[in-house]
Amino acid sequence: MIKVIKFMEKVWLMLCILTFLVGLYWSFKQQVYDALFFFGFSLIALFLFYARRRQRRVYEKNHPDE
Repeated sequence: MIKVIKFMEKVWLMLCILTFLVGLYWSFKQQVYDALFFFGFSLIALFLFYARRRQRRVYEKNHPDE
């Protein structure tokens, strides 16, 4: 179970970084208003990364033998 939580934690972090970089590229290529969707999704992915991180820490605290 811990492997799945760690994998999802890394996926959300990579998605956050990727969408932020796409947002930066899009804001330079087009307008900042066109890139707000990517920046918003980056913030959502960052929130989900921290939620998974908190879930992993609680799981590791409650299951120290695994």
